[in-house]
Amino acid sequence: MCAALLPAPSGASGPDGPVRAVVDAGGEPWARILGLLERRCRELPVGSVLELLSANPQVRPSLHAWCRVVGCTLLSEEQSGEQSVYRIELPPPPAPGTSHQSPLQKPEPS
Repeated sequence: MCAALLPAPSGASGPDGPVRAVVDAGGEPWARILGLLERRCRELPVGSVLELLSANPQVRPSLHAWCRVVGCTLLSEEQSGEQSVYRIELPPPPAPGTSHQSPLQKPEPS
């Protein structure tokens, strides 16, 4: 199965708000999922909730590490048959007066 970027179903919601986008990764390896997640995260507003669907159990530790590195919050993870469903909140904007940005935030035009 090929990984896909899907719009969130209308009315879908996560624990902390509506899901803005769904990435259905099927059984794809983490290396492929990483690119899909980063591209999708750059398209969404800060603080959005993204849902990742994965049938690959090896994705879990990499996803946890990635969330820590980029500043995302893993809101929940559920097992549904052989598929895991992860709800991820994108990082908020940096606090006023700080220059630190998440690697997922779009660079400001020069």
